[in-house]
Amino acid sequence: MSDSQTPDLSQLQNDAQTTLRLAEEAWKSQDPARLIAILKECDRILQALPPEPSVNGALVPNPSDALAKERAGLWLWRGRLLVMADKPDAVVQGLHSLDQAILRLRTVTDREGADEGMAIAWMNRGSGLFRLESREALAEAVRSYDQAIELLERAPERMRNALGASWMNRGVGLMNLEHVTETKEATAARLAEAVKSLEKAIAVLEPLASNEPAAQHNLASTWSNLGMLRARLEDPAGAVAAHRNAVDLFRPLATGGAPGEVFELAARLYNLGQACGAAGDTREALAAGREALVHAALVETRDPQAMELVLRIRHALCVVLGGQLAASRTKAEDPDRGARLEEAGDLVEDGLAALKAQGPSTEGVAAAGARLYEFGAWLYRTQQPQFLGEFLLDHLGEDKMRAQIAAAAVQAARQAFVQRGFNDSTHGGMDRVLDILQELGEVETKVKALGAAG
Repeated sequence: MSDSQTPDLSQLQNDAQTTLRLAEEAWKSQDPARLIAILKECDRILQALPPEPSVNGALVPNPSDALAKERAGLWLWRGRLLVMADKPDAVVQGLHSLDQAILRLRTVTDREGADEGMAIAWMNRGSGLFRLESREALAEAVRSYDQAIELLERAPERMRNALGASWMNRGVGLMNLEHVTETKEATAARLAEAVKSLEKAIAVLEPLASNEPAAQHNLASTWSNLGMLRARLEDPAGAVAAHRNAVDLFRPLATGGAPGEVFELAARLYNLGQACGAAGDTREALAAGREALVHAALVETRDPQAMELVLRIRHALCVVLGGQLAASRTKAEDPDRGARLEEAGDLVEDGLAALKAQGPSTEGVAAAGARLYEFGAWLYRTQQPQFLGEFLLDHLGEDKMRAQIAAAAVQAARQAFVQRGFNDSTHGGMDRVLDILQELGEVETKVKALGAAG
């Protein structure tokens, strides 16, 4: 090779270092265009670097390679960017890139920052494996966080937030690492270990939270996960306390009005409401749910996640209100009965109307809408049967899930009329019953056309 064809190692090194610096800046900005551009630049420079030695096709990292750390850094950033992707194939490519980074960082002669880089690689490896959503990937994710924790335990103080995040994610992984063949004893041991991991994360993050927003966010997420885990362990009071801590930590983070933070606060309030309801505190459950709905309404509901959360919050509030309505039959028994009935009806009607206006969406949104429709069917069937047929038809559409719900509601309503007697005054008399039955017949006709007759 002539001198003109010999790679300029100094220039390549400068290019690589510039790319690594720009990658850090792009990561902080989270600007999609900048991140995509950096990914392409990482690929370009990796291809331009001189080849590395191999034995039988397997890479043999050269510790004395003048570009060893730059290679590792480029592979690391390539992996970090790819594991964020929504497509599994891209995530798998990202995991491969992170493995390449770890392989080189283990052998570089210049150790400054190498262990920190490896810890970041292991953390991102765990994050990418979470996204693959299989039990095998989840088990490997937990192992990745174990590796990150081992490195971060002896890392500089500035890496403490990363250590806390790793303990948290290890706990989340253990929470979800279940299998149908797992014994009760094994489940109990796994969940106990998950509790320890989350408690360890809290211990690491609490001293940082007052000065580091990122640590405060991780601490809030840890408390939220611990709340869900305590609920699974049938500790309702502990779950409420944990979710309350999560909400208190998220409130100041959401004060700026950033959609992502507002969404997070709404989700934490929803979890708190659910926990309060499970603990039997309906007043606090309603207060948390109502506040959650206010915050969730500030987020762009055309985003599927936001719409699903709004529908789930509405349904959770309806369940609490429905329980109160079912516990009383007259205004004398419950002076707030009329207000509860009106609020529940508005929650259902407004939620389904918003969903209809949005049009087709994800399976999760459709399922959440079906649950709200099912509650509405129960509400009108048991509390205001004169409006049941109208409600079922107004929100039925062409949805087969809702058609099945409507068929069951019509059947249950007919049975109630038979059991009470058609002249029972609670129905409004025979003429009113006939009108209701006629409307229910129209529902049945529509349901049959959708192939979901009861």
